[in-house]
Amino acid sequence: MPTPTPSHEVRLRRLAERLGTHYRAPIETWYDSERRSWTMRWYDGPSVTEVRTALDQDGTTTPVLIRRDLTTRALALAAIRETRAGAMRRWVGSWGQRYHLEQVIGDRPHPERTTDPREQAMLDRLLAAATTGDGEWAVPDESRAFDLIARDGIAWLLPSHRLAAPGETDGLALDPLEFLTARYADGVHRTAWETALTTMPLRTAITAAQTDPSPTPDAAHAALTLLPTLRAQITGELDTAQATLTLAAKAI
Repeated sequence: MPTPTPSHEVRLRRLAERLGTHYRAPIETWYDSERRSWTMRWYDGPSVTEVRTALDQDGTTTPVLIRRDLTTRALALAAIRETRAGAMRRWVGSWGQRYHLEQVIGDRPHPERTTDPREQAMLDRLLAAATTGDGEWAVPDESRAFDLIARDGIAWLLPSHRLAAPGETDGLALDPLEFLTARYADGVHRTAWETALTTMPLRTAITAAQTDPSPTPDAAHAALTLLPTLRAQITGELDTAQATLTLAAKAI
């Protein structure tokens, strides 16, 4: 491959700067004189496919190696999501977990971005808990983040365990069913809540509050809020049973 000309370098660097500004992710370029090849590299941000497409559209004829690396933030966020989905592979060690998460993220653009305030708060708490060192050496350790989730699940990462006020929809507090689950769940329901934020069945949650000898005002309020939903569910079940049995009776 011929030695690159100044025009090649200027064009690639300008393209990298333009893409970095567009995607809000600094993109580096450098030339490897031994391999006689160019590399574009960045962290998180746009997918490899997006950058490769931009290169093709720019008409760049110089071969360029495209490389995206993942930050601890992106991997920790993926770990939270995979755990909630029940797909985090806890038994393979941190390197196996990292490989799994890298495959999950794949060519997904902006794997570092959270989707809502709750997810952002959970990620912040996990990164803080996984941080080691002091001062300028204080950095989140991805292996520790994986270990914390594997050991304790993700319910402890919730920003608040209070009952959400009426009309509060940012997810920073618990909705009524989440609140009752966090308070009353045990056995498999407790495990499902702590590891994946899976709530209890509606009827089980309301019954738990009803049979509590001394429910808190918030627990009682949460159960009362859910009663209309339970009533509609039971009515629907009864209507279905009636329709099925009526049809069977006519066939006799």
